[in-house]
Amino acid sequence: MRAGLLRELLVFKSPVETQSPTGAVKKEYKEMFQCRAVRKKMSLIADRDGVSAMEQFIGHTLVFQVRNYPAIKENLHVTYNGNEYNLKMVNPQINDNSLLLTLEKIDT
Repeated sequence: MRAGLLRELLVFKSPVETQSPTGAVKKEYKEMFQCRAVRKKMSLIADRDGVSAMEQFIGHTLVFQVRNYPAIKENLHVTYNGNEYNLKMVNPQINDNSLLLTLEKIDT
C-alpha cells in the first residue's frame, strides 16, 4: 500500500460509560485516534437480469484499507465525512501489513 493513496481521514471512537450525579449510567463514544485510509470500491453482485441483490444496501456499507493498528477492533464507531459508522469487520491483510475495514452506516 502506497502512502500517497491514503487520502481519507477516519476518526475512531470507543465506548465509555459515564455516570451522572443522579446515578444514571450512559454510554458515550470518545475519540481514540485518527488515521488515514483509502476507500475501496465495492463490486455489485448482479444476476442474469442485471439486477443487483445488494443494490438497496450498498450505500450504507463502506470498505476502507488502513495500516495495521492494534487499537482497531470490531464494534468501534468511526466518523467519516460527517457520518457515523459502526465497524463491522476487521480483515487483516498479511502481504502488506494492512487492514480491510467494513463499516456500516448508523441511522440517526
